[in-house]
Amino acid sequence: MRNILNFLVTFLVFWVGNQYFNQYISITDTKTLVIASLLMFIISLLFSLAMVLSVMLITVGIGCLTTPALIIASIVLTPIKLWLLDKYLNGFEIHGFWTYVILTIVLSIFTAKVKERHD
Repeated sequence: MRNILNFLVTFLVFWVGNQYFNQYISITDTKTLVIASLLMFIISLLFSLAMVLSVMLITVGIGCLTTPALIIASIVLTPIKLWLLDKYLNGFEIHGFWTYVILTIVLSIFTAKVKERHD
């Protein structure tokens, strides 16, 4: 459920950016908007799986080396994902360095990982 919510939040952030801040982020059509959100979701999901695997490997001793690297990579990963979308997805454009910074902050805040309660 959390993953679906993160996908919808990413979709909403891109849509709001396109509608209200179209001088900084421009998306040509709804299809491109869905593809961009889906690609961000898939990359984030793969990163989350790598993080879980890294934490599980702490008991073996290997995770102590990989977990800090993955945490640092998560800070850098969102702007890289945005840049890759900008570069390779036709119809998705981000203009300016500060747009990357603001989108990274907004996506990091609103797609935060929340622990699920198992009662």
